[in-house]
Amino acid sequence: MAGWRRPPITVADFLATVVIYAVAGAAAWTVAGFVPDYRGLFPATVDTRYLPLADAVAWLGIAVAMLLVLLWTIRAVSQRQRAWTTALLAFPLLVEAWVLGLLTAIVAVSVLPAR
Repeated sequence: MAGWRRPPITVADFLATVVIYAVAGAAAWTVAGFVPDYRGLFPATVDTRYLPLADAVAWLGIAVAMLLVLLWTIRAVSQRQRAWTTALLAFPLLVEAWVLGLLTAIVAVSVLPAR
């Protein structure tokens, strides 16, 4: 029962969480803007018709990352824990989503057969 009564979340922690999540939203918008640049990584002679699959993987990853971080942050606030540390998880998840899209683009161009 030691964890039953927790102090309420402080205003500074709440404001830091909101600011970090807003910056993460701007970073997500920026990272999503770099997704179409996958096409510039390949020469014009290769078949790039499977690149929309890589775009979808990257954009879906970015959306899922932001949604998960939002849900985790809400859970941390409701459990009266530090929420700003949870909001910081958005940045590595955004990078991971972009890199996963890049790896999908590399596999889509080099491995999938051209008809």
